[in-house]
Amino acid sequence: MRMRATRPPCTAPCVPPTCVPSAPSTPTPPGHWPNTFVCLEEACQSGPLMCCVCKEYGKHQGHKHTVLETEANQIRASILDMAHCIRSFTDEVSEYSRKLVGIVQQIEGGEQIVEDGIGMAHTEHVPGTAESARSCVRAYFADLHETLCRQEEMALSVVDAHVRERLIWLRQQQEDMTILLSQVSTACLHCEKTLQQDDCRVVLSKQEINCLLETLQKQQHQFTELADHIQLDAGIPVTFTKDNRVHIGPKMEIRVVTLGLDGAGKTTILFKLKQDEFMQPIPTIGFNVETVEYKNLKFTIWDVGGKHKLRPLWKHYYLNTQAVVFVIDSCHRDRLMEAHSELAKLLTEKELRDALLLIFANKQDVPGVVSVEEMTELLSLHKLCCGRSWHIQGCDARSGMGLHEGLDWLSRQLVAAGVLDVA
Repeated sequence: MRMRATRPPCTAPCVPPTCVPSAPSTPTPPGHWPNTFVCLEEACQSGPLMCCVCKEYGKHQGHKHTVLETEANQIRASILDMAHCIRSFTDEVSEYSRKLVGIVQQIEGGEQIVEDGIGMAHTEHVPGTAESARSCVRAYFADLHETLCRQEEMALSVVDAHVRERLIWLRQQQEDMTILLSQVSTACLHCEKTLQQDDCRVVLSKQEINCLLETLQKQQHQFTELADHIQLDAGIPVTFTKDNRVHIGPKMEIRVVTLGLDGAGKTTILFKLKQDEFMQPIPTIGFNVETVEYKNLKFTIWDVGGKHKLRPLWKHYYLNTQAVVFVIDSCHRDRLMEAHSELAKLLTEKELRDALLLIFANKQDVPGVVSVEEMTELLSLHKLCCGRSWHIQGCDARSGMGLHEGLDWLSRQLVAAGVLDVA
């Protein structure tokens, strides 16, 4: 068997000469062989140059390769493309930097040279946007300060009028008590004189004494009623509304109208707030009105029937209404669009334009009802109530759950912060 001689593999480094051929086709200097190819293998990218022999016998054997000149031209083209991109990128950065300088100058302002009508140049201060913003803030708060000063003067005039009227009433009461004491003293002296007279004169003065005693009893009865109904307190309770109006007295009165479809639970909510007890619901024919005191507020709540034929009468209750409570039955999903339609009509009424809107999602204790979040989405409340102070509160009229939270929201909207518990 004849053994075929094989050429030993190239072991010399590829850069410079990768191997030494036994019979080079062209004369080359000793120890050097031209690199005519480039290896394309990813693992060889740190040393990609290869000679014509190394691709067959050296470390690049079997690797993909390309001609050195072709690869070099591709790299040159890539470098040119990159240089073009770099120039474009540099231009973009320079333009952005120029804009930044301009923006800084616009914010800070500065001096600029301008010519007047006769051609004389002079410098003129150009205010920046920062200075304009500061001027805007100063103007706003100056106007606000003027408004607050006017509101303060109005509030003080209200307090002064209240104090003046109260002092007049108290001084009148002082005069009345002085007169009453004088009358009582006179009656007592007359009785003492009568006691010291003889029997005939005592008997003859009986009718006079009886009239005098009746007068004293009437005066005593009137005094007792007055003392029971009037609390002599030097305090002057002051409450401020959100629009900086002042209310003097233990309770600030608020007019509220409760509306909604029939069967939503309006009357049940009203009597739960008033009497803290559940009342078996019956259809409201006409209206109910009750006064509910909560903290330092006194809500006069008008509960109007919600049947279809009664809804045109709702408009007669809008005058001077400060808050609307709209009740929705969370159990009746099929009536939500009807409730949405009636609510949309309410919000177009001019007399209710500034009224607060509290929506009670009633019967939230029943499993499977429409949740507050779902109802908000289905009725598009964010869009429907845009530009108005409104709130939706889940509640249960039977247990009272959520009702006082609704009144809390109304209180916060009506009364300035920090004075809800002054009474």
